[in-house]
Amino acid sequence: MKNTEQLYQYDEEFRNSIGTVDEKGKRVWVFPKMPKGWFHHKRVIVTTVLLTIFFAGPFIRIHGQPFMLFNIFERKFIVFGQVFWPQDFVLLAITLITFFVFVILFTVVFGRVWCGWACPQTLFMEMVYRKIEYWIEGDANQQRKLAAAPWTQEKVLKKGSKQFIFVLIAVLIAHTSMAYLIGMDQVIEIVQQPPTENLAGFLGIVGFTGIFYFVFAWFREQACIVVCPYGRLQGVLLSKDSIVVAYDW
Repeated sequence: MKNTEQLYQYDEEFRNSIGTVDEKGKRVWVFPKMPKGWFHHKRVIVTTVLLTIFFAGPFIRIHGQPFMLFNIFERKFIVFGQVFWPQDFVLLAITLITFFVFVILFTVVFGRVWCGWACPQTLFMEMVYRKIEYWIEGDANQQRKLAAAPWTQEKVLKKGSKQFIFVLIAVLIAHTSMAYLIGMDQVIEIVQQPPTENLAGFLGIVGFTGIFYFVFAWFREQACIVVCPYGRLQGVLLSKDSIVVAYDW
């Protein structure tokens, strides 16, 4: 009877805390084991295609228009080369609502396919940043040993080189993201000019770089658990009888 009560208490209370923070509020760092296998190989292929589209998107033009542009400053939106102005916002809103409904229905039927295979947070975190971490620091056990080891020259070199590469990738993502907001021509102009000539654009790129670096280098999986509204929506879309991948505690 006592064991039954403990099981019930666990099932009801485990949602009151997150696994990345301990009872004292201190960050619990996650060291995932290096993934491998057939499904992971397919995820690598899908990620390569999606990231290629993301980074190539600002350079693609359809009938003289950018492939994608979400210029909220000039209230100009372009989707697949089709221009939407404020008076066309209803059509754009219907398109976006249709996309989100599709993602939700896909989740109901097939589970968290979006989160695992197509979400930008997952693509960059698991398929870019963690890959670099595995390459420099090794698998999970090696990362734990390195984190617990004293600050030797080897540790400083590994940690420093990793963070340097993380910053470079954050800069690349920031420039690409800005290109989707203001256009690639404007981004090139900002890069070529001194910061004082276009201070707003320069600060925008610096701000984006800082956000992406913070999310992927430190905040990491907590973005899905704490911040992402879609992650919180999973509680509505999935029930206790849904088939999910989880640890047998």
